[in-house]
Amino acid sequence: MTFFTQCRVVSATTYKRILPDESQAHCEMERLRELTQRIRPSDVDEGRIGSIELNVWLAQLTGLPLSGLKPETKAESIRILVVSGVVLPLLFCYVVLEIYDLVLNWDNVDIMTQNVVMTLTHVGYWFKVLNTFYYYEDIRRIVFTLKHLTRTCVLSPGQRETFHQVEVENKVVCLFYFCLVVFSSTLAMVMLLIVPDNLAGKRFPYRVHMPHFLPPIVQYLYMGLSIIWISCGIPTIDNVNMLFMNQICMHLKILNMAFDVLQRQVDPNIWMVSIVKYHSVLINLRQRLEQIYRLPVLFQFVSSLLVVAMTAFQAIVGDGSGSSVLIYFLFGGVMCQIFLYCWFGNEVFEQSKTLSTSAFGCNWHEFDAQFKRTLLIFMINADRPFLFTAGGFMGLTLTSFANILGKSYSIVTVLRHMYGRAH
Repeated sequence: MTFFTQCRVVSATTYKRILPDESQAHCEMERLRELTQRIRPSDVDEGRIGSIELNVWLAQLTGLPLSGLKPETKAESIRILVVSGVVLPLLFCYVVLEIYDLVLNWDNVDIMTQNVVMTLTHVGYWFKVLNTFYYYEDIRRIVFTLKHLTRTCVLSPGQRETFHQVEVENKVVCLFYFCLVVFSSTLAMVMLLIVPDNLAGKRFPYRVHMPHFLPPIVQYLYMGLSIIWISCGIPTIDNVNMLFMNQICMHLKILNMAFDVLQRQVDPNIWMVSIVKYHSVLINLRQRLEQIYRLPVLFQFVSSLLVVAMTAFQAIVGDGSGSSVLIYFLFGGVMCQIFLYCWFGNEVFEQSKTLSTSAFGCNWHEFDAQFKRTLLIFMINADRPFLFTAGGFMGLTLTSFANILGKSYSIVTVLRHMYGRAH
């Protein structure tokens, strides 16, 4: 028996009946599932993870050439490469112009904070894009492994229910985060086209030194579309990492469910060895994800600390113009970004800590010494929780989220003092 074949035998659990008082909530969940299934449907039997396919499709719309992560025709692949070849160089030039404007206005606290907010965000975008290209083959292997685990280990009605619940959660979060950014960036472009003299090259989020030989309308369109494309690309890259984390969390839940009922019709020793191997695959996935995303997440958290502080500072000293309104949207987007990282990381961390308890709670005393030794090996391995970190310096937990807010407040206090002295 191969490991994945064994998983088909050992992962069966008893399906929980829906009680009458739970029927309403169950019906609402079913309706939500049916709605999300219309958008890149998920299929356990085929190992199809709709949330990942949805996010990859959104990333391709923003000009990121993430080919091979979902089914697509040759014509679609060519179109994706052509769009990326046009969009990405233009976005890179825009970020260079932002950095040039920052250098020119470094001595002005107000202008500097307006520029740094967007420049840090956009430099972080390019850091994540380049990191994704560098580790692209590893990302493809992770997607393949997750599909294989889904197809071979998510089998019983209870496990399938868990899979679809997680998929609903993933799609809702993915779309909410993306739509929040689309709305705010589109609103910014509308305001730019209405009052270009007040925003273009002068106020957040369009603090950029544009070439003077470009006609004004071309400058406005270039600024507006660049902000939209970069802003929409950021959540799609973030969601790749977050969806991977939540998929691992889902498999940890399924692993916990495997201890609910010990099937006597199979060899318990084979059953336990398969559980250990399943857990080892998840450990390997966590380590690979940590290696791929440790530096981008570290940069994200450091830059988010500064961006949250500077957006809060701009909200305080703002003049009440349209630029000040957009500051609040950026603040909400950044807060959503770091909260989702910490939330999904915290969910994996908390779920991994329950494995030892689930293992000890099974009827292990009814089996032989070999089974008990294997169970002990599993419990020792399970004592090391799955903790995702920002470069090894900070765990992705809700405690870290609270710490970022506290440190950001301290930076806001310093900026207000500097601004007060200058005025």
